[in-house]
Amino acid sequence: MKKNVSIAVAATAVATLAGAENAHADQVTDAQSNNVVVTPSNEVANQETLNQAKEAQKQAEQNKADADLQVKSAEQDVKSSQDATKQAQDQLSKNNVDAKQKQAELDAAKQAEQNAKDAINNQADNLAQAQKDAAKQDDVVAQKQTQTDAAQKQADETKTANKQAQTEKQANDAKADAAQKKQNQAQTELDNVKKAPSIDAAQKQVTQNQKQVDDATKIAQQKDAANKSAQQDLADKKAKQTDLLAKQKDAKAKLDKTPKQLVEKNPNKVTRATPTDKAGDAKNAQLIGSDAELPLTLKEPKELATGVEKRSGDYANWYFVDKNRDKSAKLQVKNGRMDINQQRELSQYSLTLINAYRKQNGLPPLIMTEKTWQAIMDAQLTLRDSDDKYVDQHSRTKANPTDLFRSGTAQNIGFGNAQTMLEAKVEIANYLTAMAYKDLDSANGHHDALLMPVEKGHIIVVVPMVDYVGSKGAHGQWNYVTDFIDYADMDLTGDPVSPEEAAKSVGMDQVIPEVVDTNDDNDTITRDNPAYAQAQAEYDQLTTELNAANTAVTEAQATATKTQTEATQANADLAQAQAQLDESKAALQSAIDADNLTSAQIKALQEKLAAATAEKQQAQADKAASDARAAKTEANDVAAQNELAQSRSELAEAKAKQSALHARVAELSSTKELNDRLVQAQAAIAEAEKAQIHATAAVEQAQANLTQAQSALKAAQTKLAEAKHNQAAAKDALDAAKQAVKDAQAKVDQDRLNKDGGLEIISPDEDKANPQVPNESRPDAKQDGQVELPSEDTDNISTNGTHVESETPNTTEKHVGVQTPTDVTTPKTSDKDITSKKVPTPSTQMTKSEKQLPNTGSSQTGLLTILGSLLFASVSGLWFRKRQ
Repeated sequence: MKKNVSIAVAATAVATLAGAENAHADQVTDAQSNNVVVTPSNEVANQETLNQAKEAQKQAEQNKADADLQVKSAEQDVKSSQDATKQAQDQLSKNNVDAKQKQAELDAAKQAEQNAKDAINNQADNLAQAQKDAAKQDDVVAQKQTQTDAAQKQADETKTANKQAQTEKQANDAKADAAQKKQNQAQTELDNVKKAPSIDAAQKQVTQNQKQVDDATKIAQQKDAANKSAQQDLADKKAKQTDLLAKQKDAKAKLDKTPKQLVEKNPNKVTRATPTDKAGDAKNAQLIGSDAELPLTLKEPKELATGVEKRSGDYANWYFVDKNRDKSAKLQVKNGRMDINQQRELSQYSLTLINAYRKQNGLPPLIMTEKTWQAIMDAQLTLRDSDDKYVDQHSRTKANPTDLFRSGTAQNIGFGNAQTMLEAKVEIANYLTAMAYKDLDSANGHHDALLMPVEKGHIIVVVPMVDYVGSKGAHGQWNYVTDFIDYADMDLTGDPVSPEEAAKSVGMDQVIPEVVDTNDDNDTITRDNPAYAQAQAEYDQLTTELNAANTAVTEAQATATKTQTEATQANADLAQAQAQLDESKAALQSAIDADNLTSAQIKALQEKLAAATAEKQQAQADKAASDARAAKTEANDVAAQNELAQSRSELAEAKAKQSALHARVAELSSTKELNDRLVQAQAAIAEAEKAQIHATAAVEQAQANLTQAQSALKAAQTKLAEAKHNQAAAKDALDAAKQAVKDAQAKVDQDRLNKDGGLEIISPDEDKANPQVPNESRPDAKQDGQVELPSEDTDNISTNGTHVESETPNTTEKHVGVQTPTDVTTPKTSDKDITSKKVPTPSTQMTKSEKQLPNTGSSQTGLLTILGSLLFASVSGLWFRKRQ
């Protein structure tokens, strides 16, 4: 048994109650204006109204609960019907497939029967033809076997020849490599030999000193002739003067021999590292131990330049850190990000390498300003921190710290595991070298970003940064991210701006500079010789003493002639000139000896280089010849193997056909097998026909089940729609009942306030006729003492403009309702129309005197009338429709 609950519209009764209560309130107000006092009977009536309104609310709540249960039940029915329909559809599909399969099996059985009959009829002719075909195929197999054996022999021979050629090629390759290394070594030794200092300067000095000796000799001879007569008088004092002069001469010789400045090897010279010829060759690398050894330009590794190493494949290392000499700061991470000062230092180094590479390629430098670097880096790192999907991946941010139009952007990413600042810089040098020269796997995308052209009126800003990814990174804990942002000289609306405005917007007043090269590149340094200073001091001291002696001699020899002094000086000058000449001759001889030794070494090394070059050329010629032979034998080997494979394939195909033909001959030689096949085929036909009949019946039954399930689903859906409409109506009735309780409670509360105020219990209008409750809200209200109830024709109910069709028009209906305590007609609202019938009520039995009650009972009578309407409308709107 199923029970379906429908709710008639109860809002009409609620509206009547609200209207009656409003009329009652107006009546009390008028009575107060005529000094009418509320009586106890009104208070009792209001309380009774409240109690009845609460009962009506309970009834409405029960109606709502019943409606909810009906909706839930209807929804379950729909779900069950949907499941049954789906099951029926699946079964029908399966049965259709089975029926087709059974029909196919029946057709196959019939065809087998026909084939067996044809085979029996044509057995003799077929056997003769099969024997003829089998013999012919035996000849074909023998021919194919001969061809395959020949191909196998040829393939073995070419394989052996190819193996020998490949061995010879490998040997010649090794010889060529060894010869190349030998030539390189000879060239290096030759370059390292330095010629001795040139003898030109020494020869020039000898010539100059010889002239000085010749001039001095001439002067001394002249002065000696004039001095002979004056020397005796000066003998005593000249002894001392001569002694001082000799000492001064020695000091002068010593001073002349001592170089004023020393040229020494520069201890501060630092050579910046260059990439290793071969990727990953740490053994032969110039290890980097400080920033002074870092490269400031990008250089193409030798094996990439020569084509030995491919420009595709994984990135590699060409620079390596000397961990024993690395004294740089450890990388610092604060709150998941690298320290800002370390960020700036690494960005400057990246900028330096990028712009150096651009300069090598004839492109202007990119700029990095404090404004754009800070803003773009913060936006990018914030974005990358927000989602792990950006780890080791590109990221795009729309951040634009300028007022300029962003016309384009690119981004490069490198990876690393550096622990120190020096290691991080070496990683930057390695990945930028790879992006510049080994970027074929990325279609040279990183390379092109490094060499992005700067169009006229554009500013390209570069923003290098380091993203700390820790253990999340697949290639290391650092992502080296570099953004290249192209700004056009127009604002965000597309209007052009001046170069000055563009520069200001980008922040050109705070440009982050590149790294400055402060290395001392001089091989030697020149410094003052302390020995020379000492010799100069000794010489100066002796000169002072000699001058004093000369003064003494001059004072003592008033009569000494000037020629004596000049002769003495001339002899001293001559001796000095001769000493200088001897010294310069010795230096000349040393230069000549050194030059002879260097020339001999150069000649020997040149001969060694020539021999190594000839050996390399012969090795390369041998290598080229063996390469050609190896290529030819390899091609022959491939061709022979292909021919062998083709022969084997044809032989296998011929043997398969041979086996099939012999099997056919054996089959046709037996008549019993054909007869057995015919019997089997006929039995299979009988079984297949039975199965096909059963499959067809199963399809018809599944179709009938599906039709029944679809009908049940449609009925359940109709029931659910009706239940949901009834649920909405019950909710409206419940809301109205709650409002009625609220209004009645307000009346009771007001009565209590009036009673507490000490009002007298009198009624000056006691003899007046009992006023009726106004029906202003319903002009067509009935006055004949009958109540309008819903008609028994409930199959078509109009509620709030919604038409609800009942499920079964012929269902027997049971109406449950209550009579109102007074003569009242249920009012209609403007948007609800319920077909009703007039039902007599007890009020039709009331006498005229009963209707004309005193004023003290007017409120009670009106409210009871309204409450009765409410209860009647709420309860009579609920009926139960039963069906099997």
